[in-house]
Amino acid sequence: MSQFERDLRESLRRREPPPGFAEKVLSMSRMSRESETRHTARPWLAAAAAVVLMIGGGIFVEQQRQQAEDEKAKEQLMVALRLTGSKLRNIQERLSTIQQRAGQRQSNP
Repeated sequence: MSQFERDLRESLRRREPPPGFAEKVLSMSRMSRESETRHTARPWLAAAAAVVLMIGGGIFVEQQRQQAEDEKAKEQLMVALRLTGSKLRNIQERLSTIQQRAGQRQSNP
């Protein structure tokens, strides 16, 4: 038998594992499963984050639209109030003119 064959036979000989070997293998197996669980959870977390962002974006856009509508309504109200004020001033001027004429007629019989 050659030296190579003896070395090969020696390296292939059955040996007892060192103390704590089984615990280390089981611990590594658990860590591997936990790591896989974390990796499989990532796509779900990304999807959930995307949904939250879309909902938040939709709410933001809706608030902006509502604010624009409110501003438009406010401007329309201001225009209506200016027109009403102008019409009231015209009516007051006419009433004042009518009262002055009535007062002049009473003083000049």
